[in-house]
Amino acid sequence: MAQKRMFSKKITDSDKFLDLPLTAQALYFHLNMHADDDGFVDSTKTIKRMIGASDGDLRVLLEQAFVIPFESGVIVIKDWKIHNYIPKDRYQKTVYTTEFSKLGQEENKSYTDCIQNVYNMDTQIRLDKNKLDKNKLDKKNVEERSANNQLTEISNYFQQEIGVLTPNQFEQLSQYITEDTFEIEVIKRAIDKSANSAKRSFGYVNGILRGWRQNGITTIVQVEAEQRDFENKKQDKFQNKAISNIPAWSNPNYQQPDYDSFKVDPNEVKDEPGAF
Repeated sequence: MAQKRMFSKKITDSDKFLDLPLTAQALYFHLNMHADDDGFVDSTKTIKRMIGASDGDLRVLLEQAFVIPFESGVIVIKDWKIHNYIPKDRYQKTVYTTEFSKLGQEENKSYTDCIQNVYNMDTQIRLDKNKLDKNKLDKKNVEERSANNQLTEISNYFQQEIGVLTPNQFEQLSQYITEDTFEIEVIKRAIDKSANSAKRSFGYVNGILRGWRQNGITTIVQVEAEQRDFENKKQDKFQNKAISNIPAWSNPNYQQPDYDSFKVDPNEVKDEPGAF
């Protein structure tokens, strides 16, 4: 798959595109960057979380026909072939042949959807506006944006303190927040521990988080309590070891043994027969 992607100003400078919210525009660019050589993207959820976009941003792109969704959860960039020309010697055909077979192509090379009439994406976005409760949708978008902002913050913090974070690694870190309800500061504390040690790696961070999860630790208060408990046990062990190494005579109340009590009375010593 080619590593470079291009954008046509015919699309990105149009009023239709520039009227989109900035977050939706950013999502569009990132979807294009992660698409295969035929414009298909299968990691929409991960990309949204990485950049802090919401389902509402994707919904706008769907409603404005900048992307075409499929029931499998895959999407395709509608104007992909307007943006990109990939030489045959570098072109790799998409693996989504079923979805590809459902597309037509206009004269300007823009994709058209020839078969699908109803879309059911796993993002649970519905295009039937009559069935949308606007207030609930707005509230959901606010909550999603807040969660996505946290995930974006974690991604940036990891890359700042340790290094590059792959999409798969990002997904694993995300699950600690979205599924295990870890506080964001707990994730940061694990990153700090790794960054301050000789083991600056994702594997070390993940190992710390797995250990905390097994111990039911999900809040920063619990993390700090565990650390205090560890330090106290370490200090007690050190003190006990130090006390055991102190000689008895260093005690202020130490009393010297009565060495006279160890002397033998000559009268009590009797020679045994045959003794020399």
